[in-house]
Amino acid sequence: MSMFKPLTEDDKVSDVAIVTSGVFQDGASNITTFHTSSTQYTNTGDYNVDLYRYDPATNSSASVQFGVAYGHAEGSASLGLPGTAGDRTTAAVFGQFNNMINPPQTQRFKFSGLDDVKQFYALTFNRARIRESLEPGGWELHINDGSHTVKLIDDSSTNKGGNTDQRNFSPEYNIVSGTLVGGTTINTTAAGEGTTIGSYGLFYPSLGSMVFNPIRLQNAPLNLITKSGSNSDDRNARLFSNAVKEGAYFSAKRQEEITSRHFFVRATAKEFNSTTNETFYTESVSGVKRVVPGLQKDPKTFITTVGMYNADNELLAIAKLSKPIIKSKSREALIKVKLDF
Repeated sequence: MSMFKPLTEDDKVSDVAIVTSGVFQDGASNITTFHTSSTQYTNTGDYNVDLYRYDPATNSSASVQFGVAYGHAEGSASLGLPGTAGDRTTAAVFGQFNNMINPPQTQRFKFSGLDDVKQFYALTFNRARIRESLEPGGWELHINDGSHTVKLIDDSSTNKGGNTDQRNFSPEYNIVSGTLVGGTTINTTAAGEGTTIGSYGLFYPSLGSMVFNPIRLQNAPLNLITKSGSNSDDRNARLFSNAVKEGAYFSAKRQEEITSRHFFVRATAKEFNSTTNETFYTESVSGVKRVVPGLQKDPKTFITTVGMYNADNELLAIAKLSKPIIKSKSREALIKVKLDF
């Protein structure tokens, strides 16, 4: 049956919580093996390289975990010049990220003390995978040049609120050498890298993107040399994706703000003690329904469902109880309904 009771503001409570979870396929928070698709690389590999947790050639459920790309303001390391065939794909990538991240009239990237940088590597998750954002201080990426490995994290643990440089998205954190194992440890701060080579990069949680500084990556302890030939198909995105593969470790979590609305539905002693269920009644000869004799003096009902209605009497949500709750004149019930959104 349906019986209605209006809820007052005293019956409603709201709270907000930050929920984190693994960002990779199957809810994993870290992966140690990476795969690429030969088909994808043939189609769009001159722009970016997608990496998978599972081999898409043998696992039909394999999905893209993230993509890596290389951008250059002048289109170097890609085919194309004025009057020459080619799409200058690295210039397109640079322009896309520059317009998305930097304010108008900005022509270069800045990595801590090193500004006027005209190239970068980008690692980006799609929105569906990160939901609201990546968790600051919740990721660690290992990069290997074939001989040496560097462990990278962001500096959100010490850089509260992020960098003060104006960007289209905030917060912005620096990518620094360090590890999360055993607690957050930063080996060298972004400022400590100096103005000659700059920091390892920048991290934008709300974008799900990390932008890396090729100049820092080609200096000790790494020797990841980025090519920048004119009208040259250098495929630097593949170079960086191979460095991620060789690093063999990427841990990351996403975070989202969940608002919970709690409704306290109270069935007092004198309420909800009858029902329209036909088994509750017997019918007299005159056609008048009467409560069956055993329930006339001590009626009992069972609450199984709570429906939430708006002011127009439209059903918005249904809460099913795990088991029926007995209700009588000597019993009261308090049911809490929680809605997350």
